[in-house]
Amino acid sequence: MLYVDTHNHLDFAAFDSDREAVLERARAAGIGGHLVAGVDPAGWVRQRALAAKHPGVRWTAGLHPQVAAGMRPGAIDEALAGLPAQLEGAHAASGVGETGLDRLFVDPATLDVQLHAFRAQLALARELERPLVLHIVKAHGKALEVVKRDGLPAAGGVIHSFSGNAELARQYVELGLSIGFVGAVCRPNARKLHAAAAAVPDDRLLIETDAPDQSPPGHPQRNEPTALLDVAEAVARVRGCRPEAVLVLSTRNSERLFGVFNAVPAAQTQE
Repeated sequence: MLYVDTHNHLDFAAFDSDREAVLERARAAGIGGHLVAGVDPAGWVRQRALAAKHPGVRWTAGLHPQVAAGMRPGAIDEALAGLPAQLEGAHAASGVGETGLDRLFVDPATLDVQLHAFRAQLALARELERPLVLHIVKAHGKALEVVKRDGLPAAGGVIHSFSGNAELARQYVELGLSIGFVGAVCRPNARKLHAAAAAVPDDRLLIETDAPDQSPPGHPQRNEPTALLDVAEAVARVRGCRPEAVLVLSTRNSERLFGVFNAVPAAQTQE
C-alpha cells in the first residue's frame, strides 16, 4: 500500500528545482499520494497541471486566510468567482480550501475580511457538496461559531495542522470534521498536542507534512513529504500502535474525504 501525505504544497516555488526528485524520494519511502492544498488562483493553475502529470496527486482549490487578509472584499469575490470552475473538468480539484481564520500570522484587524472569504467558501462547499480544508490559527472560538451558525458540507472536511488540545479536537470531530497532525506532534514537550492525537477517533485521524513548511525537529528547513514517516511514528507512539497502522488509517480517511489517489509505485514510474 502506498500512503498519502494528506496536505502539502508541492506546487510551491521551493520545489521548482527538484520536484521530480522530491516525488521520487517520497515514492521510495512508500508515500505515493499527495493532497496539494490551494492558497490562491495562481496556485490553482499549477496544482491542476501537477495533478495532470502525476496520478498520485489530488488537490483542493481555496483562498487562504493569509491571502484574503491582504485583499478587499470586492477582490475576494472576484477571485472566488473562478473557484467553481476549478471543481470541474479534467483533473479537477477534490475539495475547497485552504480557507479559515488566522489571528497569528496576519494582523488580527483583518479578521472581518478573512470572515468574508471564509463564509463564502463555506457556502460554496455546502452548495457543491465538497469537503473542506480548514486553516484555523488562534481563532478557534470564532471559527466554531461560524461553522455552527453557517453549517458544514455533508462531505465534511479537515482541520489542517491542528494545534489545539483534546477537548478542542473533540468539538471539531462532533461537528463532522477530521483532524490533521503535522511535524509539531514530533516535539517531545508537545503534551497537549500528544493528548489530542491520542484522543481523535480512528476514522477522523489524518497526518500530513505541510511541506515545504513545518519540518519536524531535526529535519532540514525545507520540509518534504518523506517527513510523513516521522509524523506517523510520533502519533503511533501516543496512540500505542505501530506507525504503519497510523499511515493506513490516515490514507484511508483521506481517500474517503477526497477520493482515491491512484498512486503509482516507484518501480512503475521508472519503466
